[in-house]
Amino acid sequence: MKIREEMTRLVGEYETSGQTQKCFSESRGIGFHKFNYWYRKLQREAAHPGGFHKIECQGARPSGDCRAELVYPNGVVLRIDRPEPELLSRLIRMY
Repeated sequence: MKIREEMTRLVGEYETSGQTQKCFSESRGIGFHKFNYWYRKLQREAAHPGGFHKIECQGARPSGDCRAELVYPNGVVLRIDRPEPELLSRLIRMY
């Protein structure tokens, strides 16, 4: 079985076990930090399937200029004139 499949199965078992991550990982012979890494990784992926965030273009301007607005889950809003794709990518990954 591949590591991802194994860890997905174990995270599912953990969630129904009622144990702490430390007790669960020790009982399965897995290092706590390794298990915690996979738990967080799978939780993030479940929250954002495919790893993509939706970006919508609203009200195209006649001049061709573009503006972007990023709204982070913590409420921070970034408004950017003429955003470059690379800049947007880095800003999205910052959160």
